[in-house]
Amino acid sequence: MHLRILRHLLLPLCALLPVTSQALTIGTGPVNGVYYPTGGAICRVLNADHALRGDRCTVQSTHGSLANLKALEEGDVQLALVQSDILHHALHGTGPFSGQGANHKLRSLFRLYQESLTLLASPTSGITTLADIEGKRVYPGEPGAGEPTTSQALMNAMGWHSGQFAAYQLTPGRDPLEGLCDGSLDAAFIVAGHPSLAIGDLAGRCKVRLIPIEGEQIDRLLKEHPYYQRSRIAANLYPGQITAINNIGMSAELVALASLPDPIVRTVRDTLLARVKQFSRLHPALSKITVERLQAQTELPLHAGMSDKTPEPLPLAPELLMPDDSLQDAPERDTPEPATTEPPADAGNVASAAVATEPASDTSPTRATPDAATPNTEAPDAVSAATPSEAVTPDNREQATTSAAQGTTPADESVPEAAAGDTAPSQH
Repeated sequence: MHLRILRHLLLPLCALLPVTSQALTIGTGPVNGVYYPTGGAICRVLNADHALRGDRCTVQSTHGSLANLKALEEGDVQLALVQSDILHHALHGTGPFSGQGANHKLRSLFRLYQESLTLLASPTSGITTLADIEGKRVYPGEPGAGEPTTSQALMNAMGWHSGQFAAYQLTPGRDPLEGLCDGSLDAAFIVAGHPSLAIGDLAGRCKVRLIPIEGEQIDRLLKEHPYYQRSRIAANLYPGQITAINNIGMSAELVALASLPDPIVRTVRDTLLARVKQFSRLHPALSKITVERLQAQTELPLHAGMSDKTPEPLPLAPELLMPDDSLQDAPERDTPEPATTEPPADAGNVASAAVATEPASDTSPTRATPDAATPNTEAPDAVSAATPSEAVTPDNREQATTSAAQGTTPADESVPEAAAGDTAPSQH
């Protein structure tokens, strides 16, 4: 009797207690790409500052941009990293979203860094130029990522169709890019920020080559579709890559739905902008990020939580620059079914080439103003963002450079729009 009375007294009190919300989860990409450690870097800053007031930031490994937008729509993630060209198509109901109508729920938080459509060729393929891939076995990119959409735009610009390429066979459960090593593929497209662990591994282990994406057809593509820009991978960034590589660039953006509560968005905004110096040191691809670059114009409307006064940057916090030895190196590129994990840790292999820089110039459109997952795993305090411990502190960032990249610092760079047929000048 007394227990029943006590229960009736306690139930109303329990209803008044705060309910712990779900962890803030970021949809990223394959574990040894750049989206995954970038999401980890965001979580590291948020968790180290306890900005979420008891909640945790976690990252979810996926197949990439398209999978992230689907997970965002279904509520599996609250933030997502997405290519800017995929966002354009989602916003206008074109490309992979044809027939679905325009998505008016997407909102922008930050523009992060430059990434590019990168063409890789097997060392035995005989491919040295973009035109050489016609008739070859060419992998267009990971389903669920943005790569197939971007590579298809290139194919259309070149006037190619699927019948002009040789068939190939993929082994289920095996990384398709391994075909560049065993000879079952001649070429493959990958969208990546640079330096990329996957590309560095293939270039070093299998002598895979990076092929320039350039020519009159590419000039027209860039002119007709302003959500693409010229970009260049700096010379000596990967083993055997001794010259700069021209290609098609776009930006990696952090997005959410308009329904994500404004206070959460303001927390992410205020924490990241206040700790932008620390954030920029958590992965080579982030190394040139500034407050101004994070807030560069994008095509998506700005989330309402981003629109009021932003904070002043804070001094460097040493705890954010220390590696976390409690976590493991990222696994090989074989991409499992999407899984939610704690942000990646000591990734001495991530910068397999050199320290990256952000784009030299911004050419994005005007910003408007208003890959079955496993259970979430909490991200520990000051979680490392798959960053090499050597690259975490200012005094030893250069140790992340491989022997093939010694003496170089630039990486993937955007280049101002040039006249058709012009070749953008080297930054070196």
